[in-house]
Amino acid sequence: MFDLDVRTLFIVSISVTLVLGFLLLFTWHQNRQIRALGWWSASHFVMCAGCALLGARGYVSDTLSIDISSALILLACGLSWGGARLFDERVAPISGVLAGPILLMFASQLPLLSESINARIMFSSAIIAVYVIGTGCEIWRGRTQEPLTSRWPLSVTFFVHGAIYALRVWLVFAFPVESSTAFYSVAWFSIIGLESLLFLIIASFMILAMAKERSELVHKTNAMLDPLTNIPNRRAFLDAAMRRMRQRARNPEPVTALLFDLDHFKSINDRFGHSVGDEVLRIFTARAAAEFRSTDIMGRLGGEEFGALLFGAAESTAVSTAERIRRALMVATAEIDGKHVDATVSVGVAVLPADSVEDVAELLSRADNALYLAKERGRNRVEVAGRTPALAGPPIEEARAAVATISSLRVSPPSVPQLPAANEDDIAWVEPQPLRVSGK
Repeated sequence: MFDLDVRTLFIVSISVTLVLGFLLLFTWHQNRQIRALGWWSASHFVMCAGCALLGARGYVSDTLSIDISSALILLACGLSWGGARLFDERVAPISGVLAGPILLMFASQLPLLSESINARIMFSSAIIAVYVIGTGCEIWRGRTQEPLTSRWPLSVTFFVHGAIYALRVWLVFAFPVESSTAFYSVAWFSIIGLESLLFLIIASFMILAMAKERSELVHKTNAMLDPLTNIPNRRAFLDAAMRRMRQRARNPEPVTALLFDLDHFKSINDRFGHSVGDEVLRIFTARAAAEFRSTDIMGRLGGEEFGALLFGAAESTAVSTAERIRRALMVATAEIDGKHVDATVSVGVAVLPADSVEDVAELLSRADNALYLAKERGRNRVEVAGRTPALAGPPIEEARAAVATISSLRVSPPSVPQLPAANEDDIAWVEPQPLRVSGK
């Protein structure tokens, strides 16, 4: 069996840690949004200082080579733990970062630790194990919010390193260190030193990989989201729709497509300004998203046009959902910043039964035809592809509720609904667009 020069290994470990620290620092300088990189870089530099003092034992005082060096190494572990919390936008309490070194410095004053180097090594090793395993837990904990692939191997790396440091407690107990013996002459130190070097290299590169993966995910997400409404854009919507339709081929279920187009949206921008128009788009998105389920897909297809796919939803469910969204938009936009906007939306619905096969383009094309039909028949209505006659307007009870809620708002389909003779005068329909009775 070959002999490993522990002194050389120790110097190499310090040098590698220093280089990795500068590498993390450079990466943090390029991407300041990931503050954890700065903390992990500082952890490497503090670890280098602690290990350098530890290696200088016999050349410097015991206070520096034992007490201060151990405190710095524990501080480096605390910074690493804090960086893991910051990576997932959690608070990194200074008390938690400093708890380890402060606890060691106070415990070192006790006779049990001050008189026994083995007890001190066992105590510091236990704290290091807690910090390292805790860091792995923090990285693992964030996988539900941000499922980065690099989290898995990085967490395992920390768990293994923490377990080895926990094993170090038993090694010191089984193979105690003589007080006058230099640390690098201990039989098991070379194994621990080699493992620590491998851990630093693997962990540092996995941290860099995780930071890169996050940056790529952020850029990809931003490219797939509409910046105004924060919902999927056309490309993301169609990609998600095609993926879900492929899944539907294995598990058939009905699918309903809804296409929304805000009525006279250019007129809203011209009359009230683009800021109000943008607010109308945000209001519509919020009201629509509140009606959809987590399994539904919604996206902005362009301008004032939006689309949605409802999986497992029958025609009646889709139509009632569209009607709720249509009425909610009228109520929410009756007044915006003191201006009577009264925005409305036309909706086209296309249903694909569970036993039928159709691609996304064909389904959306049928919904688009229904949407054009809604536009031709007066807007502010829901039309279903292939169904005649189309919806002429909301029932009397719903119309009364809408009128009362929007304070005299009058909704205007193009044709007069066929109502019982006794109720024909209950609601006066005017066209071609919503008007407010008061002041008109």
